[in-house]
Amino acid sequence: MPTTTPNPLTTMTDEEHEALTNRGLAIYEEKLKPILEPDFDKKYVAIHVDTEDYTVADSSGDAMRAMRKRRGEGRLVIMRIGNEPEWRLAARLLAGQMAGQTKRCLASGMMAFPW
Repeated sequence: MPTTTPNPLTTMTDEEHEALTNRGLAIYEEKLKPILEPDFDKKYVAIHVDTEDYTVADSSGDAMRAMRKRRGEGRLVIMRIGNEPEWRLAARLLAGQMAGQTKRCLASGMMAFPW
């Protein structure tokens, strides 16, 4: 019988998700914002929270895939660079939350992944 690995998004508590999101935002604000803004405005950054490594890409999916290729596993926070909210990302996250598949942080337009 095959074994399955639990989905980390559904096994995280709200407190764990909030802590991950806050850590990613702190890394962005303290270290990456001066480096990335305004040269990469409206692109996406994937932050590997455990190492503080990051990748920048034109889409959130591309940023995430680039980081997964570089680091494999680990906790990620993905967000749009700059001050403008990412409404499409917020809508996708909200739809996933309604379907019970993801957690969200709509205020900042970030996604946090623990795996």
